Amino acid sequence: MIFGVDTASVAGNKRIDWAAAASAGIAFAFLRTNYGDQQDTMFAREWPRITAAGLVRGGYLYLRHPRLDLGVKTAPTPESQARAMLDTLGAYLPGDLPPAIDVEFSGRGRVDTGLTAGQLLGRVRAAVELVRTELGVWPLLYTSARVWRDDLDNLNAPELAECALWLARYYVPKGPACLGGPMFGQMPWPPVPPPWGDQDNAWVHQYQGDATGCPGFPTGNVDMNRFKLLGPDGARVRWVQERLGIGVDGELDDYTAQAIKDFQAARGLLPDGVVGPRTFAYLAWQKPA
Repeated sequence: MIFGVDTASVAGNKRIDWAAAASAGIAFAFLRTNYGDQQDTMFAREWPRITAAGLVRGGYLYLRHPRLDLGVKTAPTPESQARAMLDTLGAYLPGDLPPAIDVEFSGRGRVDTGLTAGQLLGRVRAAVELVRTELGVWPLLYTSARVWRDDLDNLNAPELAECALWLARYYVPKGPACLGGPMFGQMPWPPVPPPWGDQDNAWVHQYQGDATGCPGFPTGNVDMNRFKLLGPDGARVRWVQERLGIGVDGELDDYTAQAIKDFQAARGLLPDGVVGPRTFAYLAWQKPA
C-alpha cells in the first residue's frame, strides 16, 4: 500500500516533520496552494520541505464559487484562481505532480452557489483550460462521484477524462490516522464519475478525512490517501500507454512493462516497471500521443 496525505493551513499543523512522515511510509503529499485567489499561509514554508524529505509533492487549488448562504454573491473567476495557483507554485522540479483542482461545493452544495450544474461545470472547465494553456499539461482533478451526481447532475465532460482522478470517499471515520491493517484488504476503491467511465480509472483515493496522530503531524489533522497501482488492463493502462507513445490497447503486457522501465531509466528512476507516485508524476507531464 502506498500512502499519502493532503493538508492546508486550516488543519492546524504547526510543526510538520516530513522526514518522520516518510519514515512511517508516507510517500506523497498534496498542499493547498490557494483558497480561491488567496495563497495558503503554510504553502511557502512547507513546499520545499516536502521535497527535502524525499516525498513526491503536489499542490492543489480549492476552486471557490459564490456562497449565497454566507452572503458571498460573487467569487473570483476560475481563470484568475487557476492563475493564482500557478503563481504560488512557481517553478516545478522534476518529479513534482502537476497541479490539482479541487472540485467540490461547500455548505449544502450547488444550491448555495446559486448556479446551475452547467455553470459550475463551465467554471471547472475554465480553470482546467487555463492550466493546460499555461503549462501544456492536464491538471489532476479532486472530486467524488457524489459531487458529480448531486451537484453536477452527472453531466458529461469527455475532455476532462484526460485529467487523472483523485477521489474522495471516506471509508474510515475521523480519528486516529489509519495507515494499513486488515481493513485495507476489504476497503473498495471509490466509484468513478461518468466522464471517466472505467470504474478503475482513479489514481488516488482520499479514504479518511481529519485524521489525527499521523506520524510527522504532532498537532492538527490531515487527510489520508492511498495510491493505486496499475491493474492488468483498463483506462489507466491506456492513459500510461498514451504518455509513453506506444500502442494503446489498455493491456499491461510485457511490451508495456518494458516501455515503463525504459521511461524510468531515462529519467534516473528505479526501472522496476511499477507506476508508483514518482513515475506517475513524470508520466503526467507527458503529452498524450
